Amino acid sequence: MKVTETDVTIAAAFYPILVECARQSPVKKLTYGALLDEAKVRFPNNDAVQSAIPISLGRRLDVVRIFLAEQKLPNLTSLIVNAGTGEVGVAFGSDAERIRAEVAAFDWSTVSDEFNLHISSLRKNIKPRSRPKISSEAARNLMSEYYLGNRASIPKGLESKRNKIIEMIREGLSPEEAFAKAVP
Repeated sequence: MKVTETDVTIAAAFYPILVECARQSPVKKLTYGALLDEAKVRFPNNDAVQSAIPISLGRRLDVVRIFLAEQKLPNLTSLIVNAGTGEVGVAFGSDAERIRAEVAAFDWSTVSDEFNLHISSLRKNIKPRSRPKISSEAARNLMSEYYLGNRASIPKGLESKRNKIIEMIREGLSPEEAFAKAVP
């Protein structure tokens, strides 16, 4: 599975919620929507979490599943159920009740550091998405529009960096980012 920064960020938000559900007696099951709602409450400033939708959460939970499988740990994702059936999907493939009993019996405090290391490792291996290069003319137009709209706040002396700003915009930076990087 090719993991994205968004996958990792959302999985990192979900993991502590899943662990808390595992520590309750009986273990607490959540729907995909309830899991996402809880993450949004806990991470109000996290853009990836705030823009997530329930339909894409299986992919994000796969990041958690991969860690659990590598560490030979009970599958915490057995706590996430379909709103319609109240149970895991057919693709889960195992006896969810038995796995939830294993989840409940496990001491999750012993692996929180390992999960954080797993997330850090995944982040190091994520290749940045390449931004499409735009034409010189389009970059010049974007630069001009930004300059005209923000002339009062742009420091004097950036005229000499015009070509550098255009090239940064061509490479995919926003005009705001390009101007900010060009400031000495």
